[in-house]
Amino acid sequence: MDIPPTPTQYDPTTNWPDPDMTVIKPERLPAPEMTNAEFATVFGAWAGWQKSAAEVKGAHVDYVALALLSVASAIVGNTRWAEPWDGWREPPIIWGMLIGDPSAGKSPALDAILDPIKEIDAELTREYKQERTEWADKDEVTRLMRSQWKADAKAALANDSHAPQIPDKARATPQPIRKRIRVTDVTTEKVAELVQATWRGLLLSRDELSGWLGSMDRYNGGGDRPFWLEAFGGRSYTVDRKNSPDPIIIDHLSVAVLGGTQPDKLDTLLVRSGDDGLLARFLTVFPDPVKLKRPTVTLDTITPKRAFKRLHGLKAAVDEHGSKRPLFLLLNEDAQTCLHTFRVQCREWEGQSTGLMKSHIGKLPGLAVRVSMVLALLDWAIDNGAEVVSCITGNHLDRACHYVGEYLRGHAHRSYGVASVSSEISNARTIANIICEERLTTLNVRNLQHRSRPKLGKVPDIKAAFSVLIDAGWLVRTKVSTGGRPIEN
Repeated sequence: MDIPPTPTQYDPTTNWPDPDMTVIKPERLPAPEMTNAEFATVFGAWAGWQKSAAEVKGAHVDYVALALLSVASAIVGNTRWAEPWDGWREPPIIWGMLIGDPSAGKSPALDAILDPIKEIDAELTREYKQERTEWADKDEVTRLMRSQWKADAKAALANDSHAPQIPDKARATPQPIRKRIRVTDVTTEKVAELVQATWRGLLLSRDELSGWLGSMDRYNGGGDRPFWLEAFGGRSYTVDRKNSPDPIIIDHLSVAVLGGTQPDKLDTLLVRSGDDGLLARFLTVFPDPVKLKRPTVTLDTITPKRAFKRLHGLKAAVDEHGSKRPLFLLLNEDAQTCLHTFRVQCREWEGQSTGLMKSHIGKLPGLAVRVSMVLALLDWAIDNGAEVVSCITGNHLDRACHYVGEYLRGHAHRSYGVASVSSEISNARTIANIICEERLTTLNVRNLQHRSRPKLGKVPDIKAAFSVLIDAGWLVRTKVSTGGRPIEN
């Protein structure tokens, strides 16, 4: 296939039309918007604080809201899990992706939520320094006792006597690990060590998520995707370490993820990535930019600090062996009824969807359960007089189902619409991006197969995509003479 010239290079003698650029830059659906009444219903006592924070930061309140849910889910971590009914348990972990242009205010919105947890991290750092000092003092004694034991053992062996057993106090103890709530850029092994040390879980926050997601591309040899797929589910996980015979064994691998990305970068990720469910796990917001204006309010920093400390003060349950385990919050009858109705609705939506949206909708019931638990705990955390949450009610579930199913589903369509198309159009989009990135002038089936791109391994799939690109003015069919049977490019 030959590649038509771009519009600025167009040669009228070729009679090629201008290529349809919506192949690589599809039109977006309009951004959903919640009314003030809807927002107040979903977020309750937090609605006013979020509106003020968004105004101070010059960002859309959707960014602040999703960031709040994700951060709160990480602080709660494994201390509380939801149990809709017997056999179904959900951790609170929420992955949030804020989508918008560089000037949309994503980072300032993140700061409004992330800054308050710095105080908790600072307290954990002070505790670590104290633990490190105490450990260093004990380690000094341990090394002296171990040195003495070695000398005694050597002398005993020289006299054909039995060597003494090593004293317990001569056995080295591992160094303490600095506990924290948030990490920004660490290896999976380090994340595993931290989750093992903290037990309750972590928050991974990144200003730009595309680099983190792109580095895990399973079609480029990345090995981190299975780890992160498990980190969403909070299940047990074992990490084999390169420089140690002892693996890292984690009871509940729970890591919330939060960050932003730009629309074009997301499109590239959607085109290049296979659907293994990683992207479908994200709740997304992709609002229109807010108008620039001077804020008329000041930022209340006390409320989130106090609430996050209350959440961090939640204690885990203990099993019959004395080990920590999550305290399970049951759904009452109204909540179970609401959840079942929502599952039926999601099944209908799923049947009308394709690609990544289909995978995302399939996860909405579980995400609604998670959001309902976080909303319930946020209600408690902001109300100093409230009793600690003992169950998830129909009110919590109804608010979560509306937010996740009716509102964020619209944002997901706007965000992931580029991937929710037929396979031939999706493959054509992938090929068009290859053409642009590599500035190709010719292309054939074999050339594409050698790239090992998702869904571009079979000849019929590639030819179907070629047909789309021919109709869109991206390709023209040519014959190449080899002296024998002509080859079609």
